[in-house]
Amino acid sequence: MPRFPRWWFRAAVLVPAAITVAGLAIQSGGIEQAVRAEARKAAPAADLVIDGRDVVVSGVPVEQAAAVKHDVEAAGGVRAVSVVDPQLPPMRITATPTGVTVTGSTHQQAWREWFVHALTEKTHGRKLVDQTKTVSGTDFPLTTPAAAAVVSLLSQLPDTVTVEVARSKVAVIGAIPDDNRRKAVVGLFKRLFGEAAIADKTTKD
Repeated sequence: MPRFPRWWFRAAVLVPAAITVAGLAIQSGGIEQAVRAEARKAAPAADLVIDGRDVVVSGVPVEQAAAVKHDVEAAGGVRAVSVVDPQLPPMRITATPTGVTVTGSTHQQAWREWFVHALTEKTHGRKLVDQTKTVSGTDFPLTTPAAAAVVSLLSQLPDTVTVEVARSKVAVIGAIPDDNRRKAVVGLFKRLFGEAAIADKTTKD
């Protein structure tokens, strides 16, 4: 029985296999580009990492993450979506009879400016002292509506009260001499954030 030379084996087996692998790579690259284009349409402001048909989303505010994830999942060709949440450093809102001071950080300057603008609208005429910062990879631990609600409540009190938010806990701190008002304020925060999240550190004096 004649023996085939080695070059025949390479031509008959290795070359078609190489062509198949190259074809798959080209096809995969085309799918990935299509997924990238569709995901970018769904989330134009987000940072996207595409792996085949899977998408990793980052660089979106916490309060928008669920909506952005839903939009990207609905994009053509997308198989799975995961969202990288930013770090949530502590933030503080302190209201005095003359002003409201806010500290904290968020990922983009535009996010920070919108957040501060929304809070300014809720100070009931008191001056807003903005001590927030823009720090990459971070976001405020309160959504904009929740923070605005806090500012609106605190800026109507005659007392100096601070709200500190860290690790899903909300501490209400300050001296509120009127016991009925103190209980009412703490009760409002419990209804806003849930009783388990509130640490009542208020005093009568």
